[in-house]
Amino acid sequence: MCQLNAAPNARKKDALLEKKSLSSSSTSRNISASASTNKSQDLSKPKYHPTQSQHAILHTLSLVWFALCTSLVVKHHDMVIVFYSFVGSFLTTMATTAATAATAASSGKEGQGPMDIWTHVVYGIPFSSHQKSCNGRNKSIVGIIFCILSFLHLRVDMIQQQYGHYNNNKKGAEFHALANMAGFLAFDLWYDQVCCRQYPPRVLCILGDALTLSVFSVLLSKWDDWDMGSNGMVVRPLLVVWLGYKMVRFGLDILQRHKQSIAICDCPNNDDYRDNRGMEDAKTVSRGVSEQLLWTIHGKDYDLSDFVERHPGGKEAILLGRGRDCTALYESYHPFTNRHRNILKKYAAVTSVDAGSKTTSTTTESDSPPKDEFYEILKERVTKTLMEHGMDPNLHRAATLGRTIYYFVISSLLCLSGMYHVKGNPFGSFLFAVFGWLVGCLGHDAGHFAASRIPFLNDAGVWGISFLCNPIMWQHQHTFAHHSHTNDFDHDPDLHHFEVLLRVHRKFKQKDIYKYQKNVFYVIGAYALVVFGECIKIPLGMMKTGFLYDMVEYTDRKRPLRALGMYVHYVSYLGLIVLSPFFSGKSWMTALSCAVIHIATAGWLFALFSQINHLNEYSIDIQRGETNPRLLNESWAARQVATSNNFATKSLFWHVFSNGLNMQIEHHLFPGLNHCHLHLIQPTVQRTCEEFGVHYKSFETWSEVMTATLNWLDKLSDAKE
Repeated sequence: MCQLNAAPNARKKDALLEKKSLSSSSTSRNISASASTNKSQDLSKPKYHPTQSQHAILHTLSLVWFALCTSLVVKHHDMVIVFYSFVGSFLTTMATTAATAATAASSGKEGQGPMDIWTHVVYGIPFSSHQKSCNGRNKSIVGIIFCILSFLHLRVDMIQQQYGHYNNNKKGAEFHALANMAGFLAFDLWYDQVCCRQYPPRVLCILGDALTLSVFSVLLSKWDDWDMGSNGMVVRPLLVVWLGYKMVRFGLDILQRHKQSIAICDCPNNDDYRDNRGMEDAKTVSRGVSEQLLWTIHGKDYDLSDFVERHPGGKEAILLGRGRDCTALYESYHPFTNRHRNILKKYAAVTSVDAGSKTTSTTTESDSPPKDEFYEILKERVTKTLMEHGMDPNLHRAATLGRTIYYFVISSLLCLSGMYHVKGNPFGSFLFAVFGWLVGCLGHDAGHFAASRIPFLNDAGVWGISFLCNPIMWQHQHTFAHHSHTNDFDHDPDLHHFEVLLRVHRKFKQKDIYKYQKNVFYVIGAYALVVFGECIKIPLGMMKTGFLYDMVEYTDRKRPLRALGMYVHYVSYLGLIVLSPFFSGKSWMTALSCAVIHIATAGWLFALFSQINHLNEYSIDIQRGETNPRLLNESWAARQVATSNNFATKSLFWHVFSNGLNMQIEHHLFPGLNHCHLHLIQPTVQRTCEEFGVHYKSFETWSEVMTATLNWLDKLSDAKE
């Protein structure tokens, strides 16, 4: 399964042994914490030298770009703005470099000024890795500046048209914005190759930028022939989305270059290492991923690689557990069958991993995982209950016909209200947020592989959560981490979303700002930012670091389509929710209000129906509750009940409007069961909990559970707590 280096050093072996020790020691609790990823690096690699063919490809592409732009500017005088943009990009980059050097000098550090760059280019002196990182960072800063200028140019033109001040230039604002960015792209490709390029080169990025520049050049040269000026309503939104995408890419590049620059400055004074840090980082990541191709179940590592494509629940479901302790996923998504155990017996557990090889052992009866007696009896009773209602829990666990129709109706209303949001209608933005919340039930069900028994439909349906959270991040944050380690401070990321504004756990150190959470209006204000965090702030950090709060690894980052999905959602959300109202022809205030109304409304709905289900005193401090202490230590299912809350379980209205979250206990015990079936098993679950002495917290109304949350926040606002 996993191919390691031919000569792993002692640190890597120690880290691997530590991982296995952590995993094995956690089996007494059934669900163990994921071991930390080994990040040690081998610095003894030989220096990388780009081949002559790579040099030839890069220089050939550079010449082609220059020839293309020069010929078009000479032939089409209206495109002289491309030349001005190229020169302006260069001068702005030099100014940024000078400012950066001055800042470094004021801090007592060595900086690189414009003349240093000129000397390197003219005399052919190679740049060090640190210099390349600084050059690339400055170039990306200028890229953001030019994107903003192009965006403002489009916006000013729209305002002028709104007030009847039409631009006499027949080319239009779209032409000038496009020419502006074409000039910067030409500069970007030249400057990046000369002053910033790390080896090995990112050929796909080069080709992508070259293709974009080519398309822009063709559009500009054929602008009049194709009458592009009259198609502004088509060109403008596409250009805005592309500008948003480029700004995100530039922002991520700035963060990455800054991180590399700091790391290189802190490394030993080794020229070979400093010149090839970018390549070594890539190889280190590759080795780290190769070490994490195992599935850890009940403290044992398994190689299930050849079962991925044959997994009945789809490959995304099984890949979610790769490289992790996925015991919770393994148990909770197969509650009504033993087929998963029979299949696992066919795969020998990996007992040790050596250089380029692995040793396996056959699972024996004595190696069987510890039984969760409470969960086993609960599964038997729930199976019997479902069958009494005419359901086969394996065949009929997904959405019913009525639920499917509901998905369709809500999705249609979402599209209809979205049209009014794009047109700059504030009430339309409010409805767009409400229906975005309601269609989240599809994303939630599909994210738990419960919308359909057809894996492809679940993979597509999880994007229904897009108006509340990044759907790719959702599977790592929610489906895996939150459901596996509910309210575990060190492993549940949901406890850490509000750390800046709210203290939701005693382990957070007291801050002055936490005293304001006594006030209900302060809490409501903080909740308004939930979706902003889930769709904009948190995904950006995850894409940058590859981790969520340093506790959940973004294991999909090496899968191109999944990684692309993170970026696609990020750019699409910014374009549709934030930017689109500004191109509706309405005033700035109206457009801004539309974006704010949507984000705040979605945030309130999300927080007021999800956070309250886990954040109160007896759900956080479960040892103070009424649950049998022995069960808390031995039973994962008992901890799921103890950390969750129900409310208004008999109300159809609250069940629909809360997207089924009013039965959170049943959902956490059986996440693969569609929400439309939870009301059938609720009485059975409650009776079994009472019989085993597990604290089953069910509030009569929504206001009661909300009050419990506010009381907990009030209590934690006290510095003594």
